[in-house]
Amino acid sequence: MIIDCHAHLAPKSWIHPKSPQSIFNIEGLLEEQQRAGVDLTVFGNNWIRTPSGSNPLEVVKEFNEFAADVTAKYSKHLLGLASSIPFGDDQVLKETERAVRDYGLKGIMVNSSVNGEYLDSARALPFFELVTELDVPLFIHPPRITIGAEKMEIFRLPEMVGRPFDTTLSLTRFILTGGLERFPKLKMVCAHVGGALPMLPGRLGFGYELRHDMSFGPWEPDLLTRPPATYIQQLYFDTVCLHPPAVLCAVQTVGVDHVVFGSDSPPVPIPLQRSVDTVRAVSISAEDQERILGGNAAKLLGLSG
Repeated sequence: MIIDCHAHLAPKSWIHPKSPQSIFNIEGLLEEQQRAGVDLTVFGNNWIRTPSGSNPLEVVKEFNEFAADVTAKYSKHLLGLASSIPFGDDQVLKETERAVRDYGLKGIMVNSSVNGEYLDSARALPFFELVTELDVPLFIHPPRITIGAEKMEIFRLPEMVGRPFDTTLSLTRFILTGGLERFPKLKMVCAHVGGALPMLPGRLGFGYELRHDMSFGPWEPDLLTRPPATYIQQLYFDTVCLHPPAVLCAVQTVGVDHVVFGSDSPPVPIPLQRSVDTVRAVSISAEDQERILGGNAAKLLGLSG
């Protein structure tokens, strides 16, 4: 069974002429699945194509109802994630809880940052407490406006560079400020191979080793009880990169059990088969490739024993 853990669909009420039409075309996705041999696609709201000026709470409500309806109608092929906001008020938290407990959605997707506020914000504590209580995977996806946006006005740099590095910054801040220390049971799935995180264990490690040497600058607050790299190993990375060496780096950093297949299709109009082939081209055993392509996600989402 091949499970694609990274895709996006949206309610037809969100249709806009500048939006990729594939995010509204469920039948087209099912055809693409068949061509690539993908059995199940996990989709969520990345907040990049939400209607301009929409009330965030209404977005959460509408998307979660849509995700539940689509999951029920196409249960063999599509699985929707609940939409939420890490810094939302009690109403947002209640809608998130309803989506999991009442609608039966098996995970939650949020942005790595919202208007420059990152996951280490104290305002996100109630959200992480809820996710821990619900015991479902949390998919971290970068937003439309990312770190460095002022220098990304050309060549779609926000998509190619800004988004992976927004995830990198957010998760690094979350780790260093004790997020995974405080919530060790969180199952966080990071989009786009976790950005640069698979390459950073050594750099974060020597920073931690030298934290008491003020000639390299301050290290505060000093909250961790072990090196940062050990917390990175708690994360899950998807394979959205179309670059087998990047997937191998992720495998060697967090272990093959913490890597899940993803394509970002829709909306990215790259044939789904190419994303499958990316995993098939990684220099690991065929058994490990199958774990990445489906086995790991089945366990993570509670689809297998």
